[in-house]
Amino acid sequence: MEPTEEPRPGIAVGGDFALVALVLAAGLFVALFLPWFSFASGWALRTGDEAGLVALGLVLVELLRLTGSWTARGSQLVAFCLTAAAGIMGVTTFVTFRWGSGAPVGFSSFRYGAWIALALGILLIVVAVAQLNAVRRSAS
Repeated sequence: MEPTEEPRPGIAVGGDFALVALVLAAGLFVALFLPWFSFASGWALRTGDEAGLVALGLVLVELLRLTGSWTARGSQLVAFCLTAAAGIMGVTTFVTFRWGSGAPVGFSSFRYGAWIALALGILLIVVAVAQLNAVRRSAS
């Protein structure tokens, strides 16, 4: 019998998408500092603060998972939850600026930071769905 080598904790072991989630969450965190309007960044609304903190938490969890410091099965569930929350809150920040901030704001008023954050939020939601599928497959 040949000894089988354990896969080392790392990039997308078993369809985990840890590195992808880490990069997208770090990008969302940085995008909140970019200009969303001429007068405000993504941190100007409370939802932006919360999205940034959840994204930072996701970056830290994914760093633990990628370095192999946290290999428990629960780490996959926590990573999924934080990925979904960061994506939903990133999109919510954009939506709140557009429709929920009092005076109507047109799409043409948004600057590049808002559009980057919207794209990253949507991608985080897609990655969360892929992570959930990986967790469900591993539970079977």
